[in-house]
Amino acid sequence: MMTKALHPWWETFGQPVSPDAVELDIARTVVAYVASGHAPSVSLAGARQSEDGALAALQLDIEVERPQDLAAPIRSVEPVAVIFGASDAQPSVLALRDDFPDTMHQNWSPDDMPRALCIDDRPWAEARLTFTPADFIRRIQLWLAKAARGELHDTAQPLEPLFFRSPATIILPAAALTPAEQPPELVGHLRSEQETIIVTEFVRQDRTGPDPQFVVIPLRAAPQGMQRLQFAPQTLEKLGLQLQGCGIDLNAELRARLIAWAGLDAAAVRRQQARIALVVAFPVTGDDGRQAEDLRAFITHDCAGDVGDALGVLARNDSNVGSGSGYVQTVGAAARADVPALAISPADVHLAFDRALGAAISGQAQADMRRCVQVGAGSLGSQLAINLAREGRFQWTIIDPDSLMPHNLARHALYPIDVGRPKVVGLANRLHGLLDESVTFYKANILHPPSDMREGMDAAVNAAEIIIDASASVAVSRHIADLPRPGARRLSVFFNPAGTAVVLLAEGADHSITLRDLEAQYHRLVQTDQQLAQHLQAEAGVRYSGSCRAATNRIPAARAALMSAIASQAIIDSLAADDAAVRIWTLADNRTVSLAELTPLPVQNITLGNWTVTYDDGLARQIAGLRAERLPHETGGVLLGITDTSRRSVHIVSALPAPADSSGSVTAFERGVAGLAAAAEQAAARSLHQVRYVGEWHSHPRGSSTRPSVTDIKQLCWLTEELESEGVPALMAIAGDGGQLSVLLAGRGITAPAGDTP
Repeated sequence: MMTKALHPWWETFGQPVSPDAVELDIARTVVAYVASGHAPSVSLAGARQSEDGALAALQLDIEVERPQDLAAPIRSVEPVAVIFGASDAQPSVLALRDDFPDTMHQNWSPDDMPRALCIDDRPWAEARLTFTPADFIRRIQLWLAKAARGELHDTAQPLEPLFFRSPATIILPAAALTPAEQPPELVGHLRSEQETIIVTEFVRQDRTGPDPQFVVIPLRAAPQGMQRLQFAPQTLEKLGLQLQGCGIDLNAELRARLIAWAGLDAAAVRRQQARIALVVAFPVTGDDGRQAEDLRAFITHDCAGDVGDALGVLARNDSNVGSGSGYVQTVGAAARADVPALAISPADVHLAFDRALGAAISGQAQADMRRCVQVGAGSLGSQLAINLAREGRFQWTIIDPDSLMPHNLARHALYPIDVGRPKVVGLANRLHGLLDESVTFYKANILHPPSDMREGMDAAVNAAEIIIDASASVAVSRHIADLPRPGARRLSVFFNPAGTAVVLLAEGADHSITLRDLEAQYHRLVQTDQQLAQHLQAEAGVRYSGSCRAATNRIPAARAALMSAIASQAIIDSLAADDAAVRIWTLADNRTVSLAELTPLPVQNITLGNWTVTYDDGLARQIAGLRAERLPHETGGVLLGITDTSRRSVHIVSALPAPADSSGSVTAFERGVAGLAAAAEQAAARSLHQVRYVGEWHSHPRGSSTRPSVTDIKQLCWLTEELESEGVPALMAIAGDGGQLSVLLAGRGITAPAGDTP
């Protein structure tokens, strides 16, 4: 038998009826289940129903499985009311004991109603699919038992908000909650498409458009531990009473602001005619020491001027001077010491998106504030930057020379409203909208920056911690590789021509292997992996204007988005590691993605006159292997590589084995030509003509040095004559014992000492 009084609300709800007389089917199933005796710890103590039969309430007395040491004063038998409505309305569970304790996981409840228990966090549309009276009642029993044991809140869950299911929502910039002596003014507008959502913004001097419908007053409560407001107040008066215990004098806060808003000018009238949205931040600390800010909002039904009138600090202007819609400060009248009982409605608070929220949602402990310069704002670059900004990553500088044209919309991250604008402007606006921070941009070609931008671009590059090349330009990638090295990690990402693959070249933390070195090793992977035979092939492009160069590749938007998403994560993964990387993700016709990768190998840089020859340990091992296959005879073949005459550099990519018609002995080797032209042509086509013939290699027999013989010198002179017309030097490599490799270079103006490497 219950010894505690029930909440007075119970007697005001509808009319008492016999449990068998309730009309709603869902309520009748619960009545039948309890009456069947299958729930021995539950008894049906009464029923009430609204006059129209649309609502039914059952009073259930629940026996609680309690521990000896109670974490909350839950009684052995607790009365609850279960309210049922239409089939699309979730049943409400109310604790009917008048002095039921404040616990975790209680739903929104007006201050004149019992506490509402959150027994199921699923949306009703999902929960109703499996609703049974047995499961429903067991959830109530479990909630009460967990409350008694102090186990309602899983320590892995975030700290819990105060109320749920508020009728309105206000979206607030996080900066609005930062304490300041003179905080910026914040106003709100209702979305015309959704009039329960209030979007707020800081007032700017150049603000245009209709007057805002709300003025926003942020307040901060004293640290609360896990103490919370007890109920959702329905009037300013009751809100003020509850806030007193949280260290907020609502009367004083309102009076100060309303007096400051007195006047008859346009700004004063704008504020006075708007309703007030009070946003209260409650610093909450859990038992485990975790801290969070719970945010609640309360919206007045009256305008700010009328609130000031009710407080006794403002009076409507009834003179013939100024606006009749204005309010002036009262003089000589005694202001109220309490808060007026004006109606308010609670509202949920959503913080506007910023980098902190993006970082938290993407699983980061904190936002990534590294300074990043991205070169390229095209299809891949735009999606990369936006993907990473959504994760709260990087302080951005964007460099790109192009403007957005209509055909770009097929797979670009910008919108039709941006057509005709520089891509960097549209992208910077998008990033600013996501991060609420300034974004630096330059509409410029990084290879030839305008004189008025050069200093700023150089400063951004020198200060960068990350440089991303998303330009799809070999020239830009090599330029970035050659920039001075203050410590920025450099990465290059690009689609293959068909848009079926995305490539990542990432320098390591020690910068010992540059993007130019990685480019050469990437081409070796393409040359040697048969799965990549068509990697750099493409169909004819689509013309988008009359210019002979106005063609773009045929890449669907969905594929570009998928490849961009992979590249975004690949960048983050590479930056989290210290090693360099060469990776290629390829999308198959059945939409599976395969990964081809290699571990970048150390490189040897040899300066020969005014030229530089570079090769890596992989090439040395390849040549050593080809030599070992032919020992004790000499062997040889041609070298394929990347020649950059503007930088006077040669990167050796691979060595071809001796043609079938070659002849070799213990003391001599003569290279044949069978199939050589076709092999060189195939290598060039497979690399989009980046890889070409660069020279010759041959081996010396066991016990011999790798110093050039007289025959070698003659062959080098012949090579020089052959290549002189092409403006490139002659290159020869000689392989010997123990993996030793000597490199010789000859040409007009070039001295050619041997470069011996172990």
